[in-house]
Amino acid sequence: MDKVKRYAIYLLVIAGCGGLLFDFGGTIIGPALPYIGPLEDNPGSLNLFTTTQVSHLSSAVVMCAAVACLIAGWLTEKFGRKLMMLVSAAIAALACLPICLTDGSYALFFVGRAMQGVAAGFIGVVVPLYLAECLDANSRGKGSGMFQLLDFVGITFCSIVGLAVVHLVGAADDPAVSAAQKAFAWKAVFWSSAVPAVLFFLGALGLKESPRWLYRRGRKDEALAALAANNGEAKAKEILDEMIAADAAEAAEKAALKAAAKGDSVFQRKYMMPFFIALAVLICNQAIGFNAVQYFSITMFMGSGLSQATANAANLVVWLVPIPVTALALWLVDRSGRKTLLKIGTAGMAVALAGVATIFLLLDKQLLSGGLFAGWLTVAGIALFVASFSVGPGVVVWLALSELMPGRIRANGMSICLFVNQMVAFAIADAFLPWQKACGYPVVFYCLAGFAVLYFLTAAFLLPETKGKTLEEIEAYFAGKRG
Repeated sequence: MDKVKRYAIYLLVIAGCGGLLFDFGGTIIGPALPYIGPLEDNPGSLNLFTTTQVSHLSSAVVMCAAVACLIAGWLTEKFGRKLMMLVSAAIAALACLPICLTDGSYALFFVGRAMQGVAAGFIGVVVPLYLAECLDANSRGKGSGMFQLLDFVGITFCSIVGLAVVHLVGAADDPAVSAAQKAFAWKAVFWSSAVPAVLFFLGALGLKESPRWLYRRGRKDEALAALAANNGEAKAKEILDEMIAADAAEAAEKAALKAAAKGDSVFQRKYMMPFFIALAVLICNQAIGFNAVQYFSITMFMGSGLSQATANAANLVVWLVPIPVTALALWLVDRSGRKTLLKIGTAGMAVALAGVATIFLLLDKQLLSGGLFAGWLTVAGIALFVASFSVGPGVVVWLALSELMPGRIRANGMSICLFVNQMVAFAIADAFLPWQKACGYPVVFYCLAGFAVLYFLTAAFLLPETKGKTLEEIEAYFAGKRG
């Protein structure tokens, strides 16, 4: 294997590993919850925090990721993609310190969770951008797929950590496990989140800066060297010539726009339909409660009758499901189409959420006894939910939305939509435990199932099929709708 191919594989793997870190910080609190509390949900816990505090600590990652998304683009443009990847990894690694070097201070714990959120927000912007700018047209799909697959691998690794800690230290609901052992257990869970951060940091040191960013900074020779590392010298010169031509065309277009008008705004009437559809899809994508399931699945399984050890094992089974399903969806998305997969996924989520709600309703009415049977029925429902998300929204939504937005508003439109997306995720995750306390699991899951039905209707009747269409054809489609 020659040097160019080796570097291309290295770039794909290391940058894709940002996906491993992306959701790790948020999800890792799940295996720690049985040890830290609240007591009423987790028998034998240390009861360090109340239900409201646990909700805030769980959702802090999403809230801070939303804020970080707003500034990540500016920072990435100013300081470069590579430096921001290194900064993101460093923040994620250092976040363990305020969490673990304390005996349960809520303020310090929150600071650590906020740092994990900032790291996730930065990674969610810089890594996909870096991959898009460094990989050629034939490899961009692989880069996106690697990022998404490793995102699910990171969530699965969180489950493995929880299972390992239970077996090595003991479960919180085991009377033989001391308070000191429980404190060691939850800190060990959070220390593990430094592992992917350190690996990503060390790997990113060997990456070259984005050639597009270098070129826009007038560093043409460095841009050519970065292109040659991944494409070979001959191909690098061709790409650089294309970049020069594209730059000239963009400058001419900007000059024409400046002469004709003051510029384009997201809120102009001609852009409202694609912007509204994008916003509706992104809101629905979080309203179905995927983040809440991520964070609280172990607690749910324990609530349906499983022991902590069995709940951790079940959680691992659930998060192994999306890895092959995502791989299948990546193969299908350019064959079956975005709209078809999104309808299949949202319909499956609605059925799964309604099924889980019904199981908890039967438990509440004492028509079903809590235990292994009810517990594994709940696991099956959550597994179907996760699989449906993976085959539909997990793969389709970001690809479809990047195609929906017209070029002149894409950056600003996506920034607004992503911010709203993350804030909806924060609201659901933050409200989930108090909502469940006040209304019970049946009401919560039936409501989430209702959101999944709205998502299906949005996909079926609002979202156009974009498979095989150029961006210009999609823009012309919306122009025809206006006509």
